[in-house]
Amino acid sequence: MRIILDVMGGDKDPSEFVRGAVMAKKEYDADITLVGDEVKIRETLASQKVSAEDFEIVNAPDVIKMEDNPLSIRREHRDCSMATALKLVAGGKGDAVVSAGNTGALFIGGTGYIHCIDGVRRAALATILPLGNPFLLMDCGANAEVTPAFLVQFAHLGSVYMERVMGIENPRVALLNNGAEAHKGTPLYKEAHGLLAAEKDINFIGNVEGKELPFNACDVVVCDGFSGNIVLKTIEGTSRFVMKQFTSIFDGIIGKIAGALVIKKAKGLKKRFDAKEYGGAPFLGLSKPVIKAHGNSDAKAVKNAIRQAVAYVNTGVIDAIARQTAEKKNEQGK
Repeated sequence: MRIILDVMGGDKDPSEFVRGAVMAKKEYDADITLVGDEVKIRETLASQKVSAEDFEIVNAPDVIKMEDNPLSIRREHRDCSMATALKLVAGGKGDAVVSAGNTGALFIGGTGYIHCIDGVRRAALATILPLGNPFLLMDCGANAEVTPAFLVQFAHLGSVYMERVMGIENPRVALLNNGAEAHKGTPLYKEAHGLLAAEKDINFIGNVEGKELPFNACDVVVCDGFSGNIVLKTIEGTSRFVMKQFTSIFDGIIGKIAGALVIKKAKGLKKRFDAKEYGGAPFLGLSKPVIKAHGNSDAKAVKNAIRQAVAYVNTGVIDAIARQTAEKKNEQGK
């Protein structure tokens, strides 16, 4: 298996991504191609006392920045590190792409160079959130505007992912909304509710409010990417806020002793909410694995994103989605 790593797109220096790749190669059974500024890549490998022969290196020093127009990946930045990584996988020279770069560009590049699975109308960015029982949030940032039919397909994609990757039989699917009642929400969400309720191949349990998400309300929550991204970042910010409060509420000697004990116990909780532990989020619906790592990923997060890419390939999610989509297409054609 070969993982293609874009080392240029994140907030941190490319050396952080190279170090993450070195860590991943020691732990996981995968070859890794490093795409980016070859000089910086070789300098970092040398500083780590790692032979450049251990990695394939592809020189692509241009980078599409976070503030760049995502469409530029197909225009003025068509030879940037991200585009080069995607084209390598599209051409059969790798099994999966990992990038921490511009989300919109990765989405456009993924659909443009790699393409969606036949029958999938729109890919979606999906992420596991570890609240109560872990659940899948999709879309969490790729599609700001959707149709009811897109939301139905997101539900199917998410169900397959949770079955194959998380081992959940007949996962519960819910539609994110501002009320549990079927008549709640915008016209888009009302229509989507009706379509989802009519689907026989998914376990649709109705609407779910944001306040219920931490309490094992569902296994897959479906929404547009605008709403999903707000949910994701609100949860990330709230978890950081809660953890910081542990250090500020204990005063005096006794308080500090008690606080130290609480903080020690809380380390496991902090790890659960740490985005670095999860590495990245897959674009479900693409014909080959594309993993979006967090923009501020450090070496540890990069290592875990590569781990996730390896697992994504091994679980056969894409083949399962392709089979289900083909079966659905045949049923509709009869």
